Amino acid sequence: MSMQAIRAACDRVAQQIQAEEKYAHTSHLAVQIAGSLIYDTHFTGPELADVYSVTKTVLATLVGVAQRERRMPPLDDPVSDVLSELRGTPAAAHTWRHLLTMTRGSQTDGPWDIDEIVALPSDQVGHIAQAPQLTPSGAVFGYDNASAHLISAGLEAVVGSAVAKYAERVLFGPLGIEDYEWLADRAGVSFGHAHLKLRGHDLLKLGTLWLNGGVWNGESLVDPRYLRDMTTAQASGGPPEFLEYGYLTWIGHGHYLASGWAGQHVLVSPPHQAIVVLTGDPQFSFGPPPSDALPSGWMSALHLVNHHLLPTFDEPSGGT
Repeated sequence: MSMQAIRAACDRVAQQIQAEEKYAHTSHLAVQIAGSLIYDTHFTGPELADVYSVTKTVLATLVGVAQRERRMPPLDDPVSDVLSELRGTPAAAHTWRHLLTMTRGSQTDGPWDIDEIVALPSDQVGHIAQAPQLTPSGAVFGYDNASAHLISAGLEAVVGSAVAKYAERVLFGPLGIEDYEWLADRAGVSFGHAHLKLRGHDLLKLGTLWLNGGVWNGESLVDPRYLRDMTTAQASGGPPEFLEYGYLTWIGHGHYLASGWAGQHVLVSPPHQAIVVLTGDPQFSFGPPPSDALPSGWMSALHLVNHHLLPTFDEPSGGT
């Protein structure tokens, strides 16, 4: 690999971010190769910020921690075994695997759109459980924010504390992530789909953990077999990333991706020992109604990374 070519590609990405309005919400670009920070620039917005659906991949990682601790039920068991709110509902037969792969087959629009669910005054988990079944569970991928919230509620039941508190003890603490916020619903269930706030440098730590098979400073934090499955295609996938899907993780060609709205991405390329972090600042407000400051036609800077940066990973070394 040519570090000179990689840095030059990062410069081209940064120049377009700063020059074109459609990328102007981009907050941070960081690139790490083989443990060395090659590029690190913060453009705009708060450094501690909502990573939106990257939250899902962090949640999936916590399932893997509970798996290593031998606290998790088998992934093909119904989540209703530990979450009573699901019993007697269309969600009663949904397994952990269905939720992790977004194949539960439930309605996700209208009253079951995530913005409608977040605005509910109470019993958000119970409301999600009542979503009508549209396709057989396990058969069809459909992007599903609410499934992640059911995982969070189920994991809380398994470990005996809110997912945010569990993360502090078993994941954030060992990784040295001290500054974070994780919002919860009105019952205290940490949101599974979004609303975890992290810094770009801490996203690099998570990417490093994934890249190293769940090992951090010689200690195994995540069950290695689970992490391998998490970062391997388990479902056909589809929009919004149009990639295959693992466990709350997008699977690309030679890499995998934690991805969130408004340009939040942690791209991990094991063949190149590379991690790319992007964050974005949409200036989101819960409202009601929810609002943001993204310009019409905005784009994620991941497009620029794919175009300029990723091809350089395969260039022969020509400098340092």
